Amino acid sequence: MAASIVCGRTSMFFRSLNRISGSKTLLSANSQTLLLQTASYNPKPLRLKLREPYIPDRSSEKTPDWQKTPRYDRKLFGRYGSASGIEPASLWPNHEQLERIIEEENQWHPPLEVMLKNLQEKERQDTEKRLAKETLIAANMARCPR
Repeated sequence: MAASIVCGRTSMFFRSLNRISGSKTLLSANSQTLLLQTASYNPKPLRLKLREPYIPDRSSEKTPDWQKTPRYDRKLFGRYGSASGIEPASLWPNHEQLERIIEEENQWHPPLEVMLKNLQEKERQDTEKRLAKETLIAANMARCPR
């Protein structure tokens, strides 16, 4: 049974090949060479010839505002290094910005001791609620007739 399936599939394969080869005879020799040339075309990769990095002019009105930000300066320095003309010291936050960053970090990510204390307080409140509910259930069960 398996042999008959394989024979049927191979015969269908050869029939489709005959149809394809028959259609190729309708094509002229020029179109066949064009097909071969198109199939084997491999273009050379484009080479960017950047001799100087693009550094936007901050004093120009045509320069977009987003290219005048410190974030873009950090991006330029990361891409071109010292060729960007940006001082590395200007890329770091100043004292006020650093204090604001530390305050935000402490607010959103508290220290481990504070987190443990909050967890213990929450567990204590949960146990108090559970005990109060259990005593209420026990009192109601004692009042129920048997």
